[in-house]
Amino acid sequence: MTGLKTTNVGQRGDSAWIWMPPLLALLGGVALFLCGGNASLLRFINGWSAWSGDALWADLTVLGNGVVVLALLLPWLSWRPSIARAGFIAAVPAGLWAGVLKPLFNVPRPPAVLSPEALHVIGPALRAHAFPSGHTTAIFAFAAVLALSLRGPPWRWALLTLAVLVGLSRCVVGVHWPLDVFGGAFGGWLSGWAGVALEKRWRTPLSRRPVGFVMGLVCLGACFSLYAWDAGYALARAWLWVLASSALISWGLGAFPIDRRKKT
Repeated sequence: MTGLKTTNVGQRGDSAWIWMPPLLALLGGVALFLCGGNASLLRFINGWSAWSGDALWADLTVLGNGVVVLALLLPWLSWRPSIARAGFIAAVPAGLWAGVLKPLFNVPRPPAVLSPEALHVIGPALRAHAFPSGHTTAIFAFAAVLALSLRGPPWRWALLTLAVLVGLSRCVVGVHWPLDVFGGAFGGWLSGWAGVALEKRWRTPLSRRPVGFVMGLVCLGACFSLYAWDAGYALARAWLWVLASSALISWGLGAFPIDRRKKT
């Protein structure tokens, strides 16, 4: 992570990255709603596991779990604290986006509408509060924080691609409609942008040690919880162990450098 260069939101070329993903999500969602192809597109995407297997999509979908995202913020507390702080700020609007709209719209999920023969479900067969997808909201917020903080298009395209795959996984595992994914992508990315922008404004109070200590405890708790919890996807248990261990090792290398030289 020491080789990653950070950038400031508002620099040349950043405006496109702030607005392009949510705008595409909004246009895609509106187009899908108007053409009425929500169910047919779901059935198409849901069939992808027939040729790829279930484990791939279980591993992808857990990346959108809020606890996993908190665990993935842990290394950034050591290497780029501003990114971790932005991630915590972004969690507030992202949580409100999903938490308020889900009960407000109360859209039934695919398992509540489609027959078991018409839908392949991987993991828990959730039935209520479909729109927007919380997993998609979380991963797009996380991806936006990183994409708007790290310099270089390759990183940004890779992060956006990962977020899209995690969003699509919610359809493959059979618990969300494509419109839910578009809604989560829209709100999640804007939440990530808000996190980065507000972190710059509030950097001084957020840089104080008590704040960092609390964030560290939260992220450490999230990491250790992954060793005893499968997030509802037993196929992803080994992957969660890998994520937790990688996050802890990376955080430790940054927090306790072997050569004890001052980090720049």
